[in-house]
Amino acid sequence: MTHVRHRIILVAVALAAGLAGCGGKAYLYEPVDSGTFLARAERESDGPIHIATAVPGREETERIFGIDLYDQGIQPVWLQVENAGDTLARYALVSTDPEYFSPLEVSYMNRRGYSKDARAAMDERFHNLAMPRYIDPGETQSGFVLTHADWGAKGFNVDVFSGGESYNFTFLLRVPGFEPDYARIDLKSLYADDDILDYEADALQEAIRNLPCCSTDLGGEESGEPVNLVLVGEGEELLRALLRSGWRETSIEEAAAQEPQFLFGREQDAIFRYETVGGDGFYELRFWKAPFQSGDDYVYVGMARHFYRWIGSVSRFDPDVDNARNFAAQKFLYGQTLKGTGWIAGEEVVPVTSFWDKLISTPYFSDGYRIVLWLSVEPVSMFDIDIRAWDPPPRWMQK
Repeated sequence: MTHVRHRIILVAVALAAGLAGCGGKAYLYEPVDSGTFLARAERESDGPIHIATAVPGREETERIFGIDLYDQGIQPVWLQVENAGDTLARYALVSTDPEYFSPLEVSYMNRRGYSKDARAAMDERFHNLAMPRYIDPGETQSGFVLTHADWGAKGFNVDVFSGGESYNFTFLLRVPGFEPDYARIDLKSLYADDDILDYEADALQEAIRNLPCCSTDLGGEESGEPVNLVLVGEGEELLRALLRSGWRETSIEEAAAQEPQFLFGREQDAIFRYETVGGDGFYELRFWKAPFQSGDDYVYVGMARHFYRWIGSVSRFDPDVDNARNFAAQKFLYGQTLKGTGWIAGEEVVPVTSFWDKLISTPYFSDGYRIVLWLSVEPVSMFDIDIRAWDPPPRWMQK
């Protein structure tokens, strides 16, 4: 009797498994050109290589792939590569995202709940939409690269190799449905033209040296955190360099939820963040456009801060603000966006000894140094960086 019952259970399990394979929802999608994102494509050319690229928004992506990839932190980038040369061209996917998702990986991640036929159709769809690696002479290939999602401007590179030559492109595309915090103000008309001073060389150094030590509250009375980072470059160039170095924009809604810092009589113009591995903390940059520039380059005065996970979802401010400043400089360095540096020495805003003596009342400590970074939209080797002979760097760099 027990043996018969056991056989009945086995048959029931097998039958259930068979029915599960037959059941499940269908996989539905629309043609690639069903959205409007192709009309937003930007184009660049270098020699025989011609690139067109666009980034579909959340709704467009769901129609094309049949799945809300944005909800999973995945963002497709559409590419079209025309090889007008007479040698084979190879596109390097890692140039666009060093940790891109493979098509069948994403398909497998989303197979649950679909029928057997739907799963097969999903695999085929993702495979067929992938951007090919090789483009024959005289041919044009197009497809998608599945990258990690950026909610604001999407900055990425496209590297193509052909005939022993390297063709490098850098794009900055705006993603629909996201408005960065700096969009709320007109940075170009923030100051009247007659009020903007132009400083070069030693004059620029002194202007940065004479900046206030710290931010303030709304009334301009209480000292905030130190001003320890200055960026110099053309507006679009600075944004591209920030994005290529891994910093992400902050939305208007996110910025409004933050405690503001004030400089030049106003709250910060922009906030950028870099999430640490594992999501246990983040680095934050806040910037104000300065009332002076250097030739055609704008000057943005900022502060670097670090927050780490404390209890649950609560983050705690890292009192070592010099570490945050140094981390930010290294991100630009290894992002190959740095073409020049210079140090501005200052008195210790809060000596480390004072911090430990007054742990409760002093929220941070700092050596008072500011680092000035000239940024480039074109990749720069760390061996080609122009190190300005301004003030001697901090003691830890002199050892």
